[in-house]
Formats: sequence, structure tokens, C-alpha cells
Amino acid sequence: MKFEKLGCVFTPDAICSWWHSHAMAPAPVQINDDEIRIYMGCWSIDGISRIGYIDVDARDPLKIINIAQKPVLDIGENGCFDENGVFPGHVTKIDNKIMLYYTGFQLGHKIPHYNFGGLAMSQSGKDFSRVSKAPILDRADEGLYVRAGQSVLQQNSMYHSVYSAGSGWVEVGGKSRPIYDIFYQASPKFDEFNRVGKIIVHCNHAEEHGLGRPQLVNINQRYYVFYTRRMLNMKYFFGYAYSDDLIHWERADQTINLQHGGEGEFDSEMVYFPAFIETKYGSYLFYSGNGFGKSGLGVARVDNF
Repeated sequence: MKFEKLGCVFTPDAICSWWHSHAMAPAPVQINDDEIRIYMGCWSIDGISRIGYIDVDARDPLKIINIAQKPVLDIGENGCFDENGVFPGHVTKIDNKIMLYYTGFQLGHKIPHYNFGGLAMSQSGKDFSRVSKAPILDRADEGLYVRAGQSVLQQNSMYHSVYSAGSGWVEVGGKSRPIYDIFYQASPKFDEFNRVGKIIVHCNHAEEHGLGRPQLVNINQRYYVFYTRRMLNMKYFFGYAYSDDLIHWERADQTINLQHGGEGEFDSEMVYFPAFIETKYGSYLFYSGNGFGKSGLGVARVDNF
């Protein structure tokens, strides 16, 4: 694939108390032929993420049309898996409804935190209701601390899902950070998944400590998974793998021509949380810049599939 950077779309700067900073974990969906809605994690002044959005022009994704005035999904109730923050996994349309698969954040006592996967639904795309206060992607032996970042692709009568899961920690950048791989499974229901999946992309522990928030797409009859590479040197980047049958996967990180920005640019340290979308005007990859999106939201055009 060929990636051509178009620039920084948006940098939140103390818009309001609930969206004080960050354009974290973008999740785009077309609301009509000409507009893309990009959901993202919006950090409050006290560092808690809620989910908001911006709308951009599909012909020119650097052109902002609208900015959310309130969160579309707030944090969960005290004691729930999403009590300390929510941010998008991925968004898709199923049965004329917008499905927001999201990651819930909960602080730990003997470990730093937990991340499990929830689901919220909306007709309008401007306010979402949880399908459950409990995670639909919950703790399991394959992921005791992380089992989240879910993406779902509907084909025929099945819902194919990829997600991150893991049960370990490593010291990176002066902090304990989670270790996880990418898993796959299929289900006849969009809101019920097994407790056991199959690893399809392994983390390379010589240079990575996690492969995060994978997105499953079908492009020209081939399956692709885009994912974040959480690097040991903290220069976070993204990669992708491809498959013709959802069983055998090949990593193709080395073919990506998109690089970190130069010194002082918004993406000099992180090209993070990749999110692919096809439109009639072209295909785009949205991503978060430095500081997990604190420095802004970027976009690249994608060609040569």
C-alpha cells in the first residue's frame, strides 16, 4: 500500500472542560456520501477520556464541518469496567444502526489498569446507549488484563472480529505497560463472543510490547488488519497484516512508506491508532499523533491496495 500524508486535521485545545485535550483513537464512519464522522477519545481537564467526534468533508478530510458539543458516550458507573475512561475501538453500521465498539478503562490495585471491550448503539450517531453495563469482551484466560480494541466485520450471517488480548506487563519508558497480541474469532451475533479466540498476529517482543486496537477490513476481496505497534523505544507506529481466508496471516509492516514526522511536527513520535475508511472520493487512514493524540489527529490518503 502507498500512504500519502495529507496533514493534521484537528488539534483540540481546551475546547471545554470535558474535551480539554487529545484526539485519541479515531474511529471513522460515513454518515452520508460526503461526510465522515470521526469518533475519538476526548480527555477532560482531569485526564479522563470520553467519546466525542468531529465531522469532516469526504472530498477533503482536512476540512472540518462540525465538532461535537457534548460526549456521545460518557464514562460508566462507579465500579464498572469503564468507570475511569472510554475511547473508541471501532465503529460500524449494522441493521441501519451505528455500532460503537469501545474500550473501557478501569484502574487496578496491584496492577496499573484493566481494559475490556464494550458496545454502544445509536440511530443518529450523536448519542449512544450501552447494550450492557458489563463488557461484551470480558476477562478471559487469553486476556486477564487486556481484552479490548475490538473491530467487527459483518459478512453474510457471521460477525468476524479482531481484538487485542494479553496478561503481562513490561517496563517501557519508565512505566509498566501491558503486553498483548491480536486475536480473531467469528460469531453469529454482533454482541456475543467466545471466551477463546485464535492469535493471528504475534507481538515481536524484541522491539514491541503490544499490538493494539486492530481494525479488520475487506479490500478488493482480501482481508487486512491494521494495528498499532507499541514499540519498546516509545516511537509508536502502525503495521498491517493480510489474509485471503481469515486463517493464514502475513505481516507486511516493512512495506509501509508512511513515516514519523520531522522534529517539532505533531506526529514526530507517534503515528498511532490507525483507522482506515473507503469513500467514493478515495481511501483514508486517520491516526493519532504524539502523546496518544494530544498533539492532534492526522490523515493520510491510501492507494495501491
